Amino acid sequence: MITSSFSGDLINVALRQMGATSIKEVRNGILYIAKFELSSELRVTYVFDVTKRNRYFLQRVEPYPISHGDFDGPQQVVDFIRKDIQKFRNAMNSHNFPKFLDTANEMVLLMHAVELLFLERNVSAEDLDSLRERLTAGIDKVREIHERAPKVEKN
Repeated sequence: MITSSFSGDLINVALRQMGATSIKEVRNGILYIAKFELSSELRVTYVFDVTKRNRYFLQRVEPYPISHGDFDGPQQVVDFIRKDIQKFRNAMNSHNFPKFLDTANEMVLLMHAVELLFLERNVSAEDLDSLRERLTAGIDKVREIHERAPKVEKN
């Protein structure tokens, strides 16, 4: 685990330089929690694992949970978080940002509700088809809005 701990330390230093307000090593160089206080109303928190094969599994847990998957090296983790934090800083300037956060959190609740539905109930084929149609329509709506909405970030 020396390599994993060393890699975790490299990420730790880079994230502190980016403005992380808190970084906790939870399991001896294997699991880290990094927090960024972007404003008094917004904290962005990441959890990343350094695996035995020296790969990195990253998830954002706050302001809403989402998995960002596996990365090959510490620099990829840092680069992803740097870009993600910048996107949040840009998005915070929108007057619709609180609505976005509410919508994102409702989507998380939807995911949990769907999971419980299928783990705890025998759902009919008709109900499953109906649910899938509505979810597909929602995804199509998101794609439509994505195509016509102007970008927040200036490159």
